[in-house]
Amino acid sequence: MTAFPNKLEAFLRRQYGVVSRAQALSTGLSSRQISTLLANGRWIRVHGGVYRSADQALSGEQALLAACLAAGRGAAASHMSAAWLLGLWDGTPSRPEITVRYPLDPRLCGVTVRRSRYFEPRKTISRSGIRTTNGLTVLTDLAGTISSGKFTSILDRAISSGAVSVAAIDEHMLRMRGPGRAGFSQLQDLILTRGLAGGPAPSVLEAESLRLFKRWGVPVIGREVVVGADGRYRIDLLVAEGFAVEVDGFAYHWSPEAKSRDESRRNELRIGGLFILVYTWRDIHYDSERVAREILGALRSHMDRRGSQA
Repeated sequence: MTAFPNKLEAFLRRQYGVVSRAQALSTGLSSRQISTLLANGRWIRVHGGVYRSADQALSGEQALLAACLAAGRGAAASHMSAAWLLGLWDGTPSRPEITVRYPLDPRLCGVTVRRSRYFEPRKTISRSGIRTTNGLTVLTDLAGTISSGKFTSILDRAISSGAVSVAAIDEHMLRMRGPGRAGFSQLQDLILTRGLAGGPAPSVLEAESLRLFKRWGVPVIGREVVVGADGRYRIDLLVAEGFAVEVDGFAYHWSPEAKSRDESRRNELRIGGLFILVYTWRDIHYDSERVAREILGALRSHMDRRGSQA
């Protein structure tokens, strides 16, 4: 055989040089021809019923797709392999990780195969031509199985890249409640302590900030104060003349567009002479002593400067 059928060539190009036996047969190749390709070294058996072209360079994508093909319909990249495919983690995993729905139990050499009753193949997505679990499933699968530092990095990248949204995380955590969902409590704790979900509405956040300020003796002379040359802006809390504090809830300020608008507005106010400190819900809720210490220190400096200018 000097050339592959066009359909088989298309499979090999699209699939990093790997093909399943069923795919090869569907192109018109015979079992005898497959045996010949293996015997003369043009093809190399990767797993039972999955082969790679000998002239195709090895790659992480190739190994991962071969594992999915060998595991059968519905198998998908998962865990760190899925995080890598989705761009949430750099560096190819040392061995492919895939998930199949229980009770399937494929045994593949050099592959980590996970079985799950909760795995839903219909909710998988495609990345680089490989079926993979989605961003929310990746976070659920990895919580409690990798270091908190590694998970935090993946979580932050998932949010900033748009692979998952804050609203979707909140909804997902509610759906996940129930017995047998290993990793749920770890995921919930990490997300909440990061301040990425579960944050209060602006009015509740403001009320919590006011309680903090009162406890630490931080004065508040105005709330939702209209400022700016033409009165276009509002600031959350005015603690002294020319000194403001803004408190951001992540759910309302997380997107790049929202952050850009916020900073543009604040920069304009700073240029106009307003001193602004900005804190998040996480700061207010989990690091209140630092917040109070910073505000009081900055307030003293602010008042000293104003006094010396009088």
